[in-house]
Amino acid sequence: MRQRRRRTVPVPEGTLACEETGSGAPVVMLHGFSFDQRMWDPQFLPLGDRHRVIRYDLRGFGASGPPAAGHGHVDDLVALLDDLAIDRACLIGLSLGANVALATALAHPDRVDGLVLASPGLPGHRWSQERPPEAALAVAARDGVDAAKRFWLDHPVFASTRAYPEARAALEEMVADFPAHQWRDGPASAPLPAFSDRLGAVTVPTLVVNGELDVDGYREIGDVIFHRVPRATHVTVPAAGHVMSLERPEEFEHAVRPFLAQLAVTPPSTGIA
Repeated sequence: MRQRRRRTVPVPEGTLACEETGSGAPVVMLHGFSFDQRMWDPQFLPLGDRHRVIRYDLRGFGASGPPAAGHGHVDDLVALLDDLAIDRACLIGLSLGANVALATALAHPDRVDGLVLASPGLPGHRWSQERPPEAALAVAARDGVDAAKRFWLDHPVFASTRAYPEARAALEEMVADFPAHQWRDGPASAPLPAFSDRLGAVTVPTLVVNGELDVDGYREIGDVIFHRVPRATHVTVPAAGHVMSLERPEEFEHAVRPFLAQLAVTPPSTGIA
């Protein structure tokens, strides 16, 4: 079996739990809100056959340290790359992880070779209905964390997982283990800046992946990013929802592999236009 290397990466006022495997061009995987690095179990080892694959728990999630005021996910990702001696990497993110990846490409274009944005959100985008994470936050404030976790698992954004028992079990396990710092009083990570009006400045190759059954808001955002990012392509995974990488892992991997292979023959971007 391919070797797995676990380590704890120091970041300012905190730590990140990290695991890597394989060798070759670096690929960093970023999980979604309320999840942790285990959401990449179906892809982590397989992609290591051709790439150095790194996955980690964002600050405030999984086994990483709690949020620290004034420290954000983008700076943490750059600190992780520095600690692992990685100059440039392709970033694969889902939902919140996609937001962090996109924000990093804008803030540090010299560190990013390409983007895979699965079910991305978009800070600054106006939703026609309440954003799912904000709805869960309101429940936590009113009824407590346990009630918010139940609400979150029952939200329409995850309805499609009920057709995939393994995906549903993984989702329920991660949400049960979610420390939920973001739903409690205490320090909070610095928020991502609004960048919906800056998408044209993203110059790296970008693959946007949406699930056919995801809620309207996330599919709408996928279309917006596809049309505004100059070098973007768009794939829809059929019969899958927000966490298509767990629901339809083989289809997700089949979408990602050709994109990663193309990066190997594409000259690096010169930065933000």
